[in-house]
Amino acid sequence: MLPWAHVFLALVIAISGPGCHKYHSIRETIGQRTDCVDAIMCQIQSDTMAAAITVDEVPAPLTLRSVEEIESAPIRDLTLESALAIALQNRSVLRDLGASVLRAPDQVQSEYSEPLQRLDPQESVEAALSAFDTQLYAFGKWQNNDRRFNNRFFGGGANAFKQDTHDYVFQLTKRTPTGAQFSVRSVTDYDANNATGNLTDSAWQTQLHAEARQPLLQGGGLQFNRIAGPSALPGVYNGVLIAKVNSEITSAKFEQGVRDYVSNVVNAYWDLYFAYRDADAKRDAMLRSEQTWRSYEAQKTSNRQSGAAEALAREQYFRFRSEYQDAIAGKPSMRTQNGNSTTGGAFAGVGGVQASERRLRLILGMPINDGAMLRPSDDPSVAKIEFDWQSISTEAVLLRSELQQQRLKIKQREMELLAAKNFLMPSLDFVTMYRLRGLDKNLGGSDSAISDLASFDLQEYEASLELKLPVGFRQGHLAVRHAKLQVARERAILEQQQRQIIHDLTSMVAECDRAYAQVETNLNRYHAAADALAALETSQQAGLPINFDQLLDAQRRVSESQSRYYAALVEYTIATKNVHLEKGSLLRSSDVLLISGSPPMNEEAIEGPPTL
Repeated sequence: MLPWAHVFLALVIAISGPGCHKYHSIRETIGQRTDCVDAIMCQIQSDTMAAAITVDEVPAPLTLRSVEEIESAPIRDLTLESALAIALQNRSVLRDLGASVLRAPDQVQSEYSEPLQRLDPQESVEAALSAFDTQLYAFGKWQNNDRRFNNRFFGGGANAFKQDTHDYVFQLTKRTPTGAQFSVRSVTDYDANNATGNLTDSAWQTQLHAEARQPLLQGGGLQFNRIAGPSALPGVYNGVLIAKVNSEITSAKFEQGVRDYVSNVVNAYWDLYFAYRDADAKRDAMLRSEQTWRSYEAQKTSNRQSGAAEALAREQYFRFRSEYQDAIAGKPSMRTQNGNSTTGGAFAGVGGVQASERRLRLILGMPINDGAMLRPSDDPSVAKIEFDWQSISTEAVLLRSELQQQRLKIKQREMELLAAKNFLMPSLDFVTMYRLRGLDKNLGGSDSAISDLASFDLQEYEASLELKLPVGFRQGHLAVRHAKLQVARERAILEQQQRQIIHDLTSMVAECDRAYAQVETNLNRYHAAADALAALETSQQAGLPINFDQLLDAQRRVSESQSRYYAALVEYTIATKNVHLEKGSLLRSSDVLLISGSPPMNEEAIEGPPTL
């Protein structure tokens, strides 16, 4: 590399930032080193083996096959508050139970969503502000000419023309929020030639320009430049205000993602709670049916009529045993999750202890198996909750993040309409320039081009108006009509979103009333079924004749009513949670506080994987 190139590169590094870091980046990006990209390609080729190693380290699933294993399995009690705390600690990706991280990974919210928007080099606020940054322009040109001319006129009085020239330009340009562009420019040139009319064989000429360009119509003014940014095109607006609205929309989307994540955690927690209660009901039914079977099995040898009764009791025992095994293991079937019939999810009431426990571990970010079974230690509230409709409907319209995003989009479209109207005006720029000149044989010194320039003897000034007018303003009218339709569309969507949210809130309030009535009804049903079974068992123990079919039916009724009571209780709990979700207060009711505007990650955090 030539010495002058080293000097120029050092100047660029000094202006752009820390020298060592910038010089290292230059060597990596435009140099001949390929170490980094070679390492990346090696990692791509070895991903299959790395994945196999990772899979081998995952522990085998915990499978409980017998009643003894189920009863002796280690248990870890977990409160809902602790579950939410664990989930938010492992928030690098806001997981769900629908495998969105595999189906649509680009749409998954994470803790990187807001930093990515703030650091976007195209659409962030900082990117919009960068359009107003001062720009340095430097230009150097060296030329040697050696020509022959048939006519002395073209050769400056000689048939042979020899010339050495140097041209140097340094310029600083700055845009202002009004659309004006100010430039300070230094132009220096050196010319050494053999023309006979020269005062000296060589001469340096230096100029200092101060130039201003102000758009008077299209592209001018604070309003347009803050919305669209300088050098905007019809339909393409990326000013500071638009970038600010996009940042607010991203924050609202992230809040919505956290809300849905918390909702899914609550759903998974109460799914597991019901799975335990349902398994308890089926275990009790299995034990009762086993006792009945054993009693009739003992009578089978002495009483011929007891043979059929023993077989029916045995069938019911294995039926309850099968249901208990499913209640413990579970199946990969539908579960309570956001978007399952309602925004916050309708209680599905299926699964099983182990399947529900794995889903809870998945959404909490915990290991799928650590040797212990999670068990909810909180119980659902059985208190009746009365909601004030006027209050909660007002909250829903004000607090729902979807409506906040849509209102921001409307403001964005309204600002874009204001910017679009600017393109209905012609482009009229006022340009003015003030110029100082200096000329001498030497560039510096007492008698030089610079001293001649500093004497202010050679001053020039020019002013001009530049007009550009598209006949008909076809594109400008299209931009305005398109912006008006965008505003109308976003307002129509907001209206329908409000209707949908009020509808969903009404449904959830009605669901709360229905579920609470079901809690009371199924509790009474369970007590009645338990009393009927107790009466039959008491009569049987006293030696009184009983209807055997009625006894088996009573056992089934107790198991079903017990499970249905707990299902209604969880439905009521999920419904009250969904009311808070629909009115936009779920995070507040769950004691979750979002703090936006966190500082950007350092380079070590960006370059390396996050540690949990």
